[in-house]
Amino acid sequence: MMFAAPILLGVLLALCGTANAATTVRLPGRICAADDTVFAADFAPWAGVPSAPSHGSGGAGPGAVSGEVFVPGLGSEPGGRQVFHLYVPSAYTATRGWPLVIALHGAAGSHAQAGTAARAVRDAWAGIAESQGFIVVAPVSSGAQGGWIVPPGAPTDYDAFAAILSRVLADYAIELSRMYLWGFSAGGHVAYDLVVNAVDYATPPNDENLAGFAVSAGVLAALACQGDTATRCEARIAALPRVLPLDIHVGSTDPLLPYARADRDRFLGAGWRRGSTLGYHEFAGGHTYTPAQLGEAWAQLCRFARGP
Repeated sequence: MMFAAPILLGVLLALCGTANAATTVRLPGRICAADDTVFAADFAPWAGVPSAPSHGSGGAGPGAVSGEVFVPGLGSEPGGRQVFHLYVPSAYTATRGWPLVIALHGAAGSHAQAGTAARAVRDAWAGIAESQGFIVVAPVSSGAQGGWIVPPGAPTDYDAFAAILSRVLADYAIELSRMYLWGFSAGGHVAYDLVVNAVDYATPPNDENLAGFAVSAGVLAALACQGDTATRCEARIAALPRVLPLDIHVGSTDPLLPYARADRDRFLGAGWRRGSTLGYHEFAGGHTYTPAQLGEAWAQLCRFARGP
């Protein structure tokens, strides 16, 4: 399928909304139960739960499926072909909006292996998506070494994210108030950059249109605050327009542990609250992630929605 900008422009505009207008809404406890749903009986909105379904339809699934968009000039595939992998839960129906998790893989070593890495993160999230009732989309990085192509310069994988997200919103019924971002390693670095420096990119996903984000073995210093002094990095966090719920996972033997601890302290210093808007987990292990840890990340993020 080709990304048709004129057709999907309205979806992207609705997603972006008014600059710096988003708020963070704490959801009722039942929202994170095993029968997770934005709607109660007869699909009537719950009191206090924002709802803005994308009304998309026609996407493949349920189960593990794949798609493609085209971003001319990006990567080495003909026509700028960009592949993404999805998991659509078996209970999926287009009659209501479903939460969405955008999952970014780590550096893969080669472009060929990037597809394998994207499928791996999709599959790691699949069991949680099935039981909790949300859709997962895992883009494939465009870099020749299996990494993400990031600004400056254009086009970049950030343009691919926007195109993929637009396609998913058109093909599936996505709850726009409950879109989340997660990244591992290099994908975590990118997740931080998309949120912290959103004003520089103006492409979704970013601070304006997400309900929350999570990083596993990702750090601010690698990209979002690259080359910054500690003071300058702290100023970037403090300048964010809202406290966007965040979950951090890092291994006890991961070389990035000291950086992750410093990042935790930066967010706490800027108004995030541990146990509420900030989840922080140090686990026994190295530079890795597990489905159980993804479940912990979801338990942190699912409690929040994006409000107007």
